[in-house]
Amino acid sequence: MAWAQRPDRTAGAAGAGGRGRDPGDGPGRGDLPSARFGHVPALDGIRAAALLAVMAYHGGYAGAVPGGLFSLDAFFCLSGFLITSLLVAEWRRTGTVSLRAFWARRARRLLAALLLLLVGIAVWAHFFAGASLAPRLRLDELSTLFYVANWHFIAVGQNYFVQTGPASPLLHTWSLAVEEQFYMVWPVIALLVLRRSRTLWPLLGVALAGAAASATEMALLYHPANPTRVYFGSDTHAQSLLIGAAAAVAVAIWQDRRARAGAGPLRTVPRTALALVAAAGAAVTAVLWTTVGFSDPFSFVGGVAVASLAVAAVIAACVVVPGNPVGLVLSWRPLRFLGRISYGMYLWHFPFDLWLIHANTGLTGAPLLAVRTAATLAVSLASYALVEVPVRRGTFFTSVRAWALGPPALAATVAVVVVGTSVPAVAAIAHPAGIAPWPPTPTGPPVRALVVGDSVALTFGIDMSEHQRQADVVVKDDGLLGCGIALGNRVRLHGQVYPVAGPGPSGTGAAGTCRTDPGSHGELWPAYWEQQIASFHPDVVVLVAGRWETVDRTGPGGQWTNILHPAYAAYIKSALQLAVAVTTSHGAHLVIETSPCFDSGEQPDGAPWPEDNPARVAAYNRLVEQVAAEHPATVTVQHLHAMLCPGGRYTAVEDGVPVRTSDGVHLTYLTQPNAGTVLAPEILPLWYRLGHAVQARRAAAASRHAAG
Repeated sequence: MAWAQRPDRTAGAAGAGGRGRDPGDGPGRGDLPSARFGHVPALDGIRAAALLAVMAYHGGYAGAVPGGLFSLDAFFCLSGFLITSLLVAEWRRTGTVSLRAFWARRARRLLAALLLLLVGIAVWAHFFAGASLAPRLRLDELSTLFYVANWHFIAVGQNYFVQTGPASPLLHTWSLAVEEQFYMVWPVIALLVLRRSRTLWPLLGVALAGAAASATEMALLYHPANPTRVYFGSDTHAQSLLIGAAAAVAVAIWQDRRARAGAGPLRTVPRTALALVAAAGAAVTAVLWTTVGFSDPFSFVGGVAVASLAVAAVIAACVVVPGNPVGLVLSWRPLRFLGRISYGMYLWHFPFDLWLIHANTGLTGAPLLAVRTAATLAVSLASYALVEVPVRRGTFFTSVRAWALGPPALAATVAVVVVGTSVPAVAAIAHPAGIAPWPPTPTGPPVRALVVGDSVALTFGIDMSEHQRQADVVVKDDGLLGCGIALGNRVRLHGQVYPVAGPGPSGTGAAGTCRTDPGSHGELWPAYWEQQIASFHPDVVVLVAGRWETVDRTGPGGQWTNILHPAYAAYIKSALQLAVAVTTSHGAHLVIETSPCFDSGEQPDGAPWPEDNPARVAAYNRLVEQVAAEHPATVTVQHLHAMLCPGGRYTAVEDGVPVRTSDGVHLTYLTQPNAGTVLAPEILPLWYRLGHAVQARRAAAASRHAAG
């Protein structure tokens, strides 16, 4: 972030050192001292303000700072400003820019603290992450180490704004990747432009044109369903960095003109004008941070550019007139202190948000945020004093040793990451002693079992199909993504509202639920199930639902409701009765699996998500029992909840086998062993027995018909 370019009083000045020159002259020309700025305390305050906003956004107070996503633009803009100031200063002083020295300074400033973070997370992953999460963290860590995390998270489909399961403790490092990629590319571009020009104006034009192109691309590629691509993209988010770069060049041109003209201190009118500019930039920033969230299209269609321009106005005004009121506020000593250690604070705050949760601390709300902040502050101070400053100043080891120890340090970190994210062999092979006791010797045609329901049904069906031959059961898996038996116009999942989506031509749905028009009461899933029953002729139909029935959703009148409300519970019961009618109409026996419990994580403030409420799951399962009791001849309840949630408690591993994925909702599948290893011996024998009973009834009916 902007932490890599904190200018000191000698080398960090725009125009520092050497003889000044007119902006129309090439390097080494002119005879006027160049304008310069040293360390500006207000810039540390900007870092601190952005840090506090992003910590609040991630730590459970996004309602207070819904525009906390713009705080990264403050960091980016400040980085672009300071980096470009350093490049222009060196070019003025020497007539060139040493790219090797520039990149070495960035590595000394950034890499040591990052390696410490990666080692810490690898150790945590080895002991605490679990078999389903640890392997995923390996790619997260390696992509972070090589500064491509933003593209990695885009490629794996990570949604930064909506977490439906445990987030990676390195998700926030996407911003480090964007900045580091900028550090690699922009100095080269700046050097080429400066070498071909005798003025700074072309560099200003390049920065402004690049910012405009980046903002336009973000607007064109923006998709409201998942804006992560445009938010994480180096191309689409370069606008913030380039706006900061343009501000730096503009300030350098203006200061050089004043120096060439021999101008004295700024008069009252321009000083007042710049103070008003700073105040306006601060006001716009405050409005954006506190009122505009990611769900507002403006955030990505011009919002990022506006946020960056506002911060650039504050930066430029504070550099030119440090004593303006906004600059004085930002120079408050506690803010300056936080700004100095903001790099480590940013690195460590998000992992502590994920590690220090209500389940581990018993805290929620402000006390939980205070504990997280204290832990982040303690580790960041240690990192700053013991690692970051010594490495940057060369007191940790000499510069010669730095080049010698750098590659081994990287190699050692990679080794720690690989080892730390490896699943212990014992956890990967431990499982119950096979499924030999079942099934009984086949006595007729295989039982045909059709699995219907939502995405939990889909993963459940995959697991059962892996064992179908041993059970003499043919499993057809027709679980639909996002399609339970409940209907409604909108759903609320992890605090975000989505319109529901019905199945497409392939029968798969999208994020949400199966949708029907108001008043149609289930035209989509019943029709789809009837089609599958008519083509497959199952002996047993297995319904797995409950996840989408326990989320908040809107009713016909648009009001929010859930299964704990009697009217909505009555609707869910009627939907279950419709499911019975549809699935048993051709003689099949219906098995309704009780819904397992869910643990999709905690809200940022430590409270559980409403849709994971055990009372909601229990309410759904009571309705299942009631409906089954009303149809004892054709409906049987199978207690998947008891199998996956012994004692009513969520469990991710049973008998050494991972049975739930890291999202806390679905069953493990495809990998070996998976949930089917544990569940198949308990699940499939019932299907086998019920299916053969159906076959026997059908055979008897056929015999009577033939005899008649």
